[in-house]
Amino acid sequence: MLVSTLIGKRLKGFLRAVRDRDAVLLVSGPLLAEFIDVASREKFRKHFPVALARELELILAGLGEMVAVEAGSLPAISRDPKDDYLLLMAKKGKADVLVTGDADLLSMQRYGTTRIMNAHDFTAEFLR
Repeated sequence: MLVSTLIGKRLKGFLRAVRDRDAVLLVSGPLLAEFIDVASREKFRKHFPVALARELELILAGLGEMVAVEAGSLPAISRDPKDDYLLLMAKKGKADVLVTGDADLLSMQRYGTTRIMNAHDFTAEFLR
């Protein structure tokens, strides 16, 4: 979701919602590391510079509420266990919504009390 936010035109609305506390952003070490890993890939360089992704990482770490999770040390929850840290983060942080573009997670629709949505649907519902 974060990479699609950088590519699309939702970054300002997203950051405004977090800054204004209309939404609480949950972050974790593995989430920020995955964001930088994906955002640093060559195919995204035509959309935004890596420096912008690193700047956004610092902003998110500062604005977000850190949830301690460790990727790779969890029991399998979803069809793709490497993404299970996101589900654990949502559960531990008592998230209302998990925003993702991952098809395996989206197919679940819910995890406990957390709704799982794509960025488009989240934007339409919450960032009007």
